[in-house]
Amino acid sequence: MAVYTSYEMIADCQSGKPAGWVYFVRQFVPPLRWLLGRYGMGEDALRARLKELQAPGGMARFKPTGQRELLGELRPEPPVPAGTEPPFDLATLSEAIAETPALERQNLWFDTMGYDIELTAKLLRQTVETAQGARARGLEALRGKLDSWSLTILRDHGPVLGATARAAKPAETIPFRVYLDVIDGRATWQTRAEADRAMFQHWYEVDQFCRVREADAAVTETRPYTEEDDAGAGKPYYDLLGVTPPRPQRSLLQRLFVGRASARGGL
Repeated sequence: MAVYTSYEMIADCQSGKPAGWVYFVRQFVPPLRWLLGRYGMGEDALRARLKELQAPGGMARFKPTGQRELLGELRPEPPVPAGTEPPFDLATLSEAIAETPALERQNLWFDTMGYDIELTAKLLRQTVETAQGARARGLEALRGKLDSWSLTILRDHGPVLGATARAAKPAETIPFRVYLDVIDGRATWQTRAEADRAMFQHWYEVDQFCRVREADAAVTETRPYTEEDDAGAGKPYYDLLGVTPPRPQRSLLQRLFVGRASARGGL
């Protein structure tokens, strides 16, 4: 039997086929809830996003892709509060940490995204002590460039810094899939080196790699719904989307057992 994936799901959702939405509920609702929760958004936001995706044209903007890449595209954009200009720009941050390795740059960027040190360490696959030391060094380096500073300066101005980085998109970018290969250990040394160079040159790329790690965490930190959840945790979302999951199919052994039990009952 062919394996059903996110690629087929996107096509089926775009065609209005229930199978696509059943797969979406099972595989995407738990990690999407996790992602939304990272930015202070709860159940109402999750349900609104589902209805938005099901509305005409909602899924049409997505090309067939894998689960983590689609989650990266579904990530919410934190609002940028008006009148909250940070006391430094990204050029100053680059100057302050000019010699800082790419992994430590991601550590600092996770601070702008609101990640505490424990979860940052997990996403970067480091010990908490290693991640804490790297963040402290980066913040202290920035402190040396500023007249006004606080321990939460990156987090306090995170939405502005993130929007600024994403607005400065380079002409050629590192594809999402390449960053996934780095995370999954499939990338060559040359590919990793190219990604590191891109992160030294553009905060856009640091932001993108952190988003890839975030999408990966949304999957690894959650459990997908199964057929057993269809009548429980998954039911509110099936009802919302107006789809009915198929009844679980019994295995041959189960069918034989049920058939024999029925025959005995009829004697």
